[in-house]
Amino acid sequence: MSTVKPQPIGSEPKAPKVSSPSSHSRFGTLWSRRLPLYSGEHDVGVLDIEYPIARQRIGSFRHKKLHTSEPAGIEIDTVLFSLFYPCNVSYESTWEKGRGRGALWFPRFGPTIAGFLQMAGKENWLVKYLAYIPAFPAVHGLKFPAYQRAPLLSKPGGGKWPVIIFSHGVGCSRLMYTHICGELASRGYVVAAVEHRDGTGPSTLITSEDGRERHVDFLRWGDLEWPDEAEQPAGDTRLRKDQLLIRLAELQGTLDTVRKITQGGFGGSHCLKASRTYDFGPWTDQLQIEDGTVCLAGHSFGGTAAIAAAADPRFSPRCIIALDPAVQRLEPWKGTIKCPVLSVNSEEFTDSDDYDRLLGLCNTVTNEKHILSIAGTTHPSFSDVFLIVPSSIAHTTGLHLPPYQVFVTTLEAIDIFLDTPVERRSTDNKVEQVVPTTTIASEDEAALQRRRERFLALGRQVNGRPKKPIGHVGEVLIQIG
Repeated sequence: MSTVKPQPIGSEPKAPKVSSPSSHSRFGTLWSRRLPLYSGEHDVGVLDIEYPIARQRIGSFRHKKLHTSEPAGIEIDTVLFSLFYPCNVSYESTWEKGRGRGALWFPRFGPTIAGFLQMAGKENWLVKYLAYIPAFPAVHGLKFPAYQRAPLLSKPGGGKWPVIIFSHGVGCSRLMYTHICGELASRGYVVAAVEHRDGTGPSTLITSEDGRERHVDFLRWGDLEWPDEAEQPAGDTRLRKDQLLIRLAELQGTLDTVRKITQGGFGGSHCLKASRTYDFGPWTDQLQIEDGTVCLAGHSFGGTAAIAAAADPRFSPRCIIALDPAVQRLEPWKGTIKCPVLSVNSEEFTDSDDYDRLLGLCNTVTNEKHILSIAGTTHPSFSDVFLIVPSSIAHTTGLHLPPYQVFVTTLEAIDIFLDTPVERRSTDNKVEQVVPTTTIASEDEAALQRRRERFLALGRQVNGRPKKPIGHVGEVLIQIG
C-alpha cells in the first residue's frame, strides 16, 4: 500500500513520493473499499459548499400527480458543489489529527437508490429492497482518496490556481465523477463539481438559508405536463431544454460563489453546507476566476451545458471540455463558440448520430477544436462506476478497455489541451516533469502546433465519423480543426 511521508511545517512544498496505481483490481473496489489514488503532484482536498443565490423559478412544467397551485417549473435558491483542490496536509497540523485520506463516496444511500429505481420506473417496495442487496455491499463505506475540509495549498512559486467547473450527466450526481475531478485537482486545478437540482439526478436535497429542506428527485417526462402548451411533448426533449436553463443558472451561481470565496470574507451564517468553522482565509486571492480564465467541463448532458454556456453572453470561458456531449439537446443550434474546445468521446458515442451532430456543431467554433474517440469504451466510462464494479460486469456492458486506462488516456488528452505542466507519480516513486508551461489562450502558433503534434502522437487521425469498430481496443482517433 502506498504511503506519504510528512513534510516539516514551513518547508518548501514538494511532490510527495507516492506510487500511483497503473491499473485497478479486476474486483473493482469490492475488497479495497477505496477508489484509486490520484496520479498528479498534489494531495487533494474536498469540501462541500451550498450557498444562497437569487431565488428563481425556471421551466413551465407541472407534475401530473401533484394537484397544487404552486407555479410551474423548479425553484432554485442555492447552489451545491464539491470543491476538489490541491491541499496542504501535514501530520503535525491540528486538522490532520484524528483524520485521514478518504471521503465517503455515497453519502445518501437510501434516497439515491430509491431515485435510481424511480428513474427505471421500478418503484415497487419489493424491487427496492431487492436492489439494496447488491448495491449495499458495492458502495457501503466506499471512499475516494481526498482529505475532507483540508486547507488549500498555496501555489508553489506564487500565482493563482486555475479553476474548472464540472457538470455531471443525467442519472448522476457531483460525486459520480470524483476520480476525474480529483485527478485534475492533483494536477493543480481547483474543480467545482456542481450538483444539479434540475431533476436529472436520482435524488438531491436543497437546504434554504432558513434551514428548510426539500428533496428534488428524478423527473420523468411522462409524469409531467406543460399547461401552457396546447400540444404536449411526445418525448423528453422539451423537459431537457428547461433543465438546461436550470443548469446554466446553477453554473452562473457556482461561478459567482467561487468568486466570493476568493474575494475574502466568505462563510459565516450564509454558508449552508460547508462547516461554518472552516477557515476560508487561505483561499483569498488564490484562484483564477476572472472572465476568460475558467474552464467549463462536463459529461453527457453536463457536456451539453458546457457547450451552451460557451455560446451564452453570461459566460466567457477560457475553454470547454466536453465528454460524450448530448448535442441533440442543443438543436436547433444557432450559437457561436469563440473559445478552444476539446471533446473526448467513447466508442459508443462515436457510433451514434450525436457524433455527427458534434462534428456539425464544431463548424461554429472559431477557435481551435480537438475531437478524440477512444476505442473499446462506453458512455459511462468517464464516471467512477467502472472503477467500482468488477471488470466482468464492465465487460458485459461493452467496455473492453481496462477502466483505469480510460482515465489515463482522457487525462493525457486534457493535459495536452490545457498545456498542463504535469508532474506524475510513477510506479518507482519518481516524480517526472512531463510538459512545459504555456496557456491555451495563447496566440503563439508554435504552442498551437505543439499541441497538434502531441495530439497526433496519441493515436490515428481520421476525418468524419469512423465506422464501427472504430479501432483496436484503446486506440485513440483524432480529428483536429
